[in-house]
Amino acid sequence: MAFKFVFNDYGAPERRVSHILAKDGEAFTVGEAVKLENGRWTKATDGGPVAGFANQTIPAGTNQTLEVILAREGDYFDAPYTGTPDPGFVVGVDTADVSADGLSVDAANIDGGPFAVIEINTSKQTCRVKVKNRQLS
Repeated sequence: MAFKFVFNDYGAPERRVSHILAKDGEAFTVGEAVKLENGRWTKATDGGPVAGFANQTIPAGTNQTLEVILAREGDYFDAPYTGTPDPGFVVGVDTADVSADGLSVDAANIDGGPFAVIEINTSKQTCRVKVKNRQLS
C-alpha cells in the first residue's frame, strides 16, 4: 500500500500530469511521494515539499515520462504509516514526514514534514492526510 487519493473538499477529481520527465536512473512505484527537481520528477525527501504521487510504476531508465497525481488544496490521501509513532503523532499534527521509501508517512518523524494528519487508524496502521507543504501550490 502507498499514498492513494481519496477525495477533494471541493468535489474536484484527482488532477494528473503526464508530460514531465522522471529523473534519469530512478525507478518509481504507484503511490510514491514525488517532487520536482531540476525540471524532473524525483522522490520526495524528508523535511521537503511534496508535489504529488506517482500514478504508475516505471523501472529506472532514461527520458521517461511519469504520470503524477498532483497534491492540491483540499485533497485527502490515505497512506500507511511506518516507524514507532512519536507521542505527538496524533490527529491534528501538521508536520508529519514522508518515510524513506516515499510510500508511507513516517510516524516517528513529526518535525518539518509536509503532511497534516486528519485521521489515524491504529489497527490498520494507516492515516488520512492532507499535503500542507505542497510544492506546486
